[in-house]
Amino acid sequence: MVLFRPFVEEDNATLLEIEKLCPQGNDKIAEAMDKSPDTIARYRLYDNWNVLVAEDEGKIAGWIGWTLKQNSDDSKYGYLTEVIVHPDFRRKRIATELIKRAEMNLKENGAAYTYGYIFEANDASNSMVAKNGYVKVGEMQMQAISVYKKANVFSGTSIRLAERGDIQNIVDLINNYNLGRKHFVPYTTESFETHINDIPGYGMDKLWVARSGDEILACAGLWDISTLAKVYYAKEPASMRFLGSVFNFLNRFTAMPKIPAENELFVNQFLTDYALTPEGYNAMSNLIKYLNNNIVDTESIAIVAFLTPDDPMVQVTEKFKPLAETWNIVAKSLDSQDLSLKPLYLDIRDFIM
Repeated sequence: MVLFRPFVEEDNATLLEIEKLCPQGNDKIAEAMDKSPDTIARYRLYDNWNVLVAEDEGKIAGWIGWTLKQNSDDSKYGYLTEVIVHPDFRRKRIATELIKRAEMNLKENGAAYTYGYIFEANDASNSMVAKNGYVKVGEMQMQAISVYKKANVFSGTSIRLAERGDIQNIVDLINNYNLGRKHFVPYTTESFETHINDIPGYGMDKLWVARSGDEILACAGLWDISTLAKVYYAKEPASMRFLGSVFNFLNRFTAMPKIPAENELFVNQFLTDYALTPEGYNAMSNLIKYLNNNIVDTESIAIVAFLTPDDPMVQVTEKFKPLAETWNIVAKSLDSQDLSLKPLYLDIRDFIM
């Protein structure tokens, strides 16, 4: 008999071990994150969160995590963070029951719908959520800009760390940039300061502005996610293995991008709180080059941006020829109303996956 109960701290080690058995992907490509030593540290980024554990014959069979969020008009919705079931306990409808219980909790707390992100190559998860009533409502890309050599930062743009006196201008820039996007709650100076200080591995010392004269044309932060998780390929594509061997050879003669080996942990920096004015494309391009130069001699191998196709930032990042992976945005109505999540604001906290 399967029992369901709230997560307790003593579950942590077991959840970490199970997660290693459940990478996101298929037999050609699979990715994972090592969240040790604390598998639920990422949940503490949110105000309202739950983790429900399933036990079968006294053994942890799986779990589900979710958060309750709120729009600026006070309407509520849920984010399904993860659904993981140990391979030995699959085909017992445990995932389906976990999802139902999470949805029940969200609905009881006023959520009109729930959403989540599924790696396009994760065939099993895409099939599982579809069987449970979730529909694809859009796509987003995880774009990784390799950091391996110094970039030429062109003159004409002044780039520096943000200062407290910049916060109101940064807030105005971010609010205008994301105006009208679903899930975006406009910042105040106070809420923005709270936001950047509450994310481990982020803060005012990792937020930059690009200016022309006194006007801020672009801003962006870097979030070192290794404070919560490190990434690895549980199944590395054959093409990447080949590139890795070629690049390792060429690296004897010139700087080449780092291609991690299978199961090798690596560090990414997430591009965070980015925004630009309509005239700020060159300033943002320069800012990304500047950020590259700031971390080129660290263990970080890429600057990662999460972008929907309608985000103006795509026009900037495509110049850097990033490695791009597609993720499906899935959602399910909990109140029988039609769902539309376009254009969508991507909450950076959601991407500790």
